[in-house]
Amino acid sequence: MGNNISTNCANCNDPLTGLFCSNCGQSVKSRRGPIWHVAAEFSEELFALDSKMFRSIGTLLFKPGVLTARFLNGKRASVLPPVRLYLVISLIFFLVFQIPTRDVSNDNVYIGNVLLGHEKPIKGRSNFSLFSFGEKESNLSRWFERNFEEEIKLIKTENPQVTVDRIFSQGEDILPKILVLFLPLFALVLKISYAFKKILYFDHLLFSLHFQTWLMGVVLIIFGLALQNPWWSALSIVIPIYLAKAQKVVYQQTYWLVIPKTIAILVFYIVLLAIVVVASAVSAIALL
Repeated sequence: MGNNISTNCANCNDPLTGLFCSNCGQSVKSRRGPIWHVAAEFSEELFALDSKMFRSIGTLLFKPGVLTARFLNGKRASVLPPVRLYLVISLIFFLVFQIPTRDVSNDNVYIGNVLLGHEKPIKGRSNFSLFSFGEKESNLSRWFERNFEEEIKLIKTENPQVTVDRIFSQGEDILPKILVLFLPLFALVLKISYAFKKILYFDHLLFSLHFQTWLMGVVLIIFGLALQNPWWSALSIVIPIYLAKAQKVVYQQTYWLVIPKTIAILVFYIVLLAIVVVASAVSAIALL
């Protein structure tokens, strides 16, 4: 056989003008050849991806808004795609961070107005409530009682600790899915906050994606440190500071405008997060 080099792309058959096809982007290099050549090429691509990932994570953690600004300015080849970065961090987050279940024998655990494991609350023990505030009835608990009669009957008859463990376990499975739906809502809050700047909704969605990714990473770090010493939880103060600096970099506004918006956005964020938690709990109970 001759050693003729093809001048057309093997994938789409377009004429080749460089190392990559100008039409489909496929590399001119063949994946076939000596095993050491293929292994070297694979290692090169793998370490290039790792380098890009660590560089992107470092920028996201320590340079508020810079990663978002770079991506929006078209510098996308040097950073990890936002969705991929979110998936990497969220995978680590939900593998490491687990919602601690409650011990029915030690705590006063309420589901709605149903006290689990005891006929009366134990004095001096901590209270944990879903859809209620301990013994006090709330609108949320009344709504829960009207719409989940069958589930309440089940909760009253089954082993209380097994019920609580199942709710927490199913809630952990559901929470990542609901958090994905949370992102466009947070982007909508940003859209309203910066309505006069006429910024594309996509840009706000990218900002919310990066901020949510950063938040999960920071919560993991603070959570790990707080397990050693509770005083480390004071590092939570970096959250509003980071959010304000990130907005200043991306939206190019002074702190006089950014700071009140940061306060308003955090209030909306906490409210939306509370809705996410309640929705996760409702979904978990519905699956009992």
